Amino acid sequence: MIFYKIQIDENKQKQAFFSYRDMTNGKDSVEITRAIPLDLIGEQEPKILELVSGDIVSVYYEERNQKVVSEAKTIYEDSTTLDESTIEYLKALAHRACLEEEFDELLAPPSVDQQVEDFIKEFFEDGEISNIDNDKPLEQKDFLAEFFAELEEDSDN
Repeated sequence: MIFYKIQIDENKQKQAFFSYRDMTNGKDSVEITRAIPLDLIGEQEPKILELVSGDIVSVYYEERNQKVVSEAKTIYEDSTTLDESTIEYLKALAHRACLEEEFDELLAPPSVDQQVEDFIKEFFEDGEISNIDNDKPLEQKDFLAEFFAELEEDSDN
């Protein structure tokens, strides 16, 4: 028996949660879980964003033993049962997320280059960083040489 639990929350947490546990061997099996930001997984899996579009703000599916809970909630707190094709899609997605670890690269911290780029964008206005984006080589300054030159000038006076 396989346990699935999938929740896509577009309204509050903006996350897609996946849980998978193969309980064929009994209670010794380990539950594998992933929580992925909805905007990031949506870039690779646009269908997941379609599931929570319009009035629908969350999708929930859980399968444990013979008990199955499936619903799509609207912003008005109404809920409807998921159709079979959606359920199969969600189960396949949970398998890809938990077992194949297909979306784990989305959870990796940003590279140093990306962090520097984000820092520059945060502290400089658009006009100020426009020169950085073109192909002109940037002017390099030797601040240490300038510092010692100023010290030398001060000591001469």
